[in-house]
Amino acid sequence: MVLAGRLPTRMILFFVLVFAALAWASTLVSLPWSDEGWFAGPALNLITKGTFGTPVLDPTASFRTNNLTGITQHTYWIVPLYPLAEAAWYKVVGFGLLKLRVLSIFWGLLALGAWWKIVEILTADRRAATVALGILSIDFTVVWSSSVGRMDIMAAALGGCGLAAYLMLREGPLWRAVLVSQTLIAAAGMSHPMAVGYWAGLLFLTLYLDRKRIRLSHVAIACVPYLIGAAAWGLYIAQDFPSFLLQFGGNAADRGLHLNDPMSIIRAQIYTRYLGMFGMAADTTGLSHLKILILAAYAAGVAGALIEPRIRRDPGRRMLLLLAVSILVPMMVIDREAQQIYLIHFVVWLASITAMTATWWWDTRPGWRWMLVACAVIVVFVQISTTAKRIQRAAYAKEYLPVAAYLKQHAPGHGFVFGSTEFAFELGFHGPLVDDSRLGFRSGKRPDFIVLDKNRYQEWIPQYETREPATYRYIRDMIDHQFHFVMDTGAYKLYARNGLE
Repeated sequence: MVLAGRLPTRMILFFVLVFAALAWASTLVSLPWSDEGWFAGPALNLITKGTFGTPVLDPTASFRTNNLTGITQHTYWIVPLYPLAEAAWYKVVGFGLLKLRVLSIFWGLLALGAWWKIVEILTADRRAATVALGILSIDFTVVWSSSVGRMDIMAAALGGCGLAAYLMLREGPLWRAVLVSQTLIAAAGMSHPMAVGYWAGLLFLTLYLDRKRIRLSHVAIACVPYLIGAAAWGLYIAQDFPSFLLQFGGNAADRGLHLNDPMSIIRAQIYTRYLGMFGMAADTTGLSHLKILILAAYAAGVAGALIEPRIRRDPGRRMLLLLAVSILVPMMVIDREAQQIYLIHFVVWLASITAMTATWWWDTRPGWRWMLVACAVIVVFVQISTTAKRIQRAAYAKEYLPVAAYLKQHAPGHGFVFGSTEFAFELGFHGPLVDDSRLGFRSGKRPDFIVLDKNRYQEWIPQYETREPATYRYIRDMIDHQFHFVMDTGAYKLYARNGLE
């Protein structure tokens, strides 16, 4: 394919530096959250104790359909590659929240490179690839996913690299393209189950481009990475198979599409994944509503690609559209709740298609260029403002650290601190902290300090009133009569047992 309209390398470098700066700033100030502690714990255990259990999270603290039986000995409720990657990273750079988040920045950079290459190859236009890179470098979802300690950006990076590797290597020996791409996709799947979408996309690419070249030997080669991964994980699962069934089965339950209500997936996508996450959620206030303009730009880009006949007739651009569909449909089916943390997998395609459409219009509709520039200015402003607002909030310093400082001063020598696992980064993963939103109702453990975080405990405890009335009465009686209020930082409410400071 012939590349058109080469842009200077310094433009690509500029976008990479902008992304790195935004992601780095976000790592310094973003509010820690439970997932970062949950996934860091097994990695820390592995490098310090040689075990792979999850500390802090109480085995009785089941939530949703989760069952945490055996979790202090074995971590089965998630696929293992992300905490294993964390463990290797900690061995090199040491342990800590900031160091954990820096790892995500590197995965983010890898993801940017992967989608730049995918768009470049399929559109045969380096300008479109560079515009896609520019959009992704400032997208608030991409920046956020690349600045917190979760595996979503890792799965996206490995999935994107798998697709890019196939496109790059398929002109040579097909077995090599199959082996490299399938290995990367298998690694993505061992990072997070949402990577099933990337597997479907790679299958589409292989059949669409090279179905006449495929032989039984290629199928066998494609299976090798999955068999190796399954065997390695299977050996670990065999250590406590009943706990695996309870933990992993519980975490996976009730997530996919309900066959008796297939329209629920459409509603979730429209109202939760898109409108809710782009400024139209019920709790969104003020200028945050402007994020809907970003969604409008993405929608215009996708609609333009679908409506424009010449884009659809172009083999590479049509393939980009079909590839996105082949990946996102399976993802929508397995994530019927349309959770915010998975938006990264959708944004990379929205941005890529929008970049493809925008550069096409720039070339074919010169009269629209003023409108394209105006839209670009607005989108850049809203994207940067969204991330800047998060940085200005400085939630880590203003909302998290004051609670952590109080507990570090007053908790030693007393009993348990009940609160979300992110406080383990300050209080220790093998200290007084217990993560149990039922506050000991099932375990019998007695808290001396209680931290109610806004994202989990403050949301879940009121739900116990109807789901688990006895649990709710226990919690309310304990907080109302045995504890006194200490502070409210916005993200956390802190209580201490009567008689303690």
